[in-house]
Amino acid sequence: MVEAQTKNQNIFWLWSNKVAWAERGDVSYWLPQYEEVAEILNKTNSRPLADLSEIITKGETPRTKGDVYVESGVPFIRVTNISEDGIKTDDLVKISQYTHNRLKRSIIKPNDIVFSMAGTIGVATVIPDEINEANINQAVTKIRLKKEINPVYVSTFLNSKYGRLQSLRFAGGGVQKNIDFHEIKRIRIFLPTPQEQRMVEQIVKEALRLKDEAEEERREADLILENSIKEFFITDDQKPFWKWSNDIEIVKTLEPNFWKKTVSSKKHPSIKLGDIFNFQKGTEVGSALYQDNGIPFLRVSDLGDLEISFGNSSKYINETLFNELRDEFQPHEEELLFSKDATIGLVAKVWAEEKQIISSGILRLQRKSKDFDADFLLALLTNKFVNQEFVKNSTGSVIKHLNTSKLSETELPLVNKQIQDEVADRVKSFWIKRNLSKQKLQEAQDFVENLIKNQINKVKK
Repeated sequence: MVEAQTKNQNIFWLWSNKVAWAERGDVSYWLPQYEEVAEILNKTNSRPLADLSEIITKGETPRTKGDVYVESGVPFIRVTNISEDGIKTDDLVKISQYTHNRLKRSIIKPNDIVFSMAGTIGVATVIPDEINEANINQAVTKIRLKKEINPVYVSTFLNSKYGRLQSLRFAGGGVQKNIDFHEIKRIRIFLPTPQEQRMVEQIVKEALRLKDEAEEERREADLILENSIKEFFITDDQKPFWKWSNDIEIVKTLEPNFWKKTVSSKKHPSIKLGDIFNFQKGTEVGSALYQDNGIPFLRVSDLGDLEISFGNSSKYINETLFNELRDEFQPHEEELLFSKDATIGLVAKVWAEEKQIISSGILRLQRKSKDFDADFLLALLTNKFVNQEFVKNSTGSVIKHLNTSKLSETELPLVNKQIQDEVADRVKSFWIKRNLSKQKLQEAQDFVENLIKNQINKVKK
């Protein structure tokens, strides 16, 4: 008998008659869950993505970094900009019109699908009409479908378990897995009727509408807060760095931005962060105890846009280890999680009591008083002025670190209660609409999966 044991301790029997080593030699390719999806799709009305597309090609790399980070130009979409609910524009960089025209193969237009080949593999979304023209980097694939195929439906299928498991099956590599765009052509797409495809599209469009409304609520919250606190942060914008200044300790740091003066306005009372929160640092368990599934072990990379966000690189631990660590390192509902290492100042709210453990790069922020609304504090700590204070007080060149004593001493503007309530109300509305949007996206994926199940049941009859 020959067997292999995977990291999560599942036994995989290598003598299975379903295994064809001549086709693919890596064990993970033949995992039962991948074979099950392949068998199901082979029994349904499904076709390879190559048959449904006019173009499938990956992006290109500009020759120099100077070709990318320009102030005005054409949007340049990277893997981090792709999500199931559209293109994230927060960190969208641009390339010059000249570079865009030169990278002809990777020019994308509205209704094209963009697909992540690295990072969280297999995430797909449709380019909206607002992005008239853009470009993609080498880790993104462009899919332009034939006119009779609905792109919103296809992207929803790719994000469903039937699409994502195929993407993971075709992926390769070591520590950083990726999928070659030639393999993407092999992904089979289940094709329901045009009417059913349009029904999926309608659900997704409702989800995107709710997402847009949520983002507007958040922008309003940011604007109200910013107008209230911006005078608190009066910055000396003088560019020369006067090395003989009595205010500068050159043995500490020669980073000019650190010594740029920030003065508290007399109009605003202030409060130290340590007077609002108690801090609880996370722990490290060692990579040898990581698993592919189980209890989430939260790292800085799992702190997304105001919330915990899991991806392909997320790590997990077993139940026994969780029980040993839970009393000290499990975050609880209404706590805020704060990244003090690497990317400084990422903040996420714990929305529900769930099993999870935080790593040493994350702090649990526990409110000392319920007088401060957690949603208001979430908006305050993620405000750009406040975040600049966190970054300024961090140390390290390659990997940044913020000492908890410095964090505790950080001065924050003490906003009046009426403004706090206005900001908190909009943040709460943001979360309600955002969660409804996510539920709608899940509804669309569930609809696709149920269509497949129904067709399989018909075949069995």
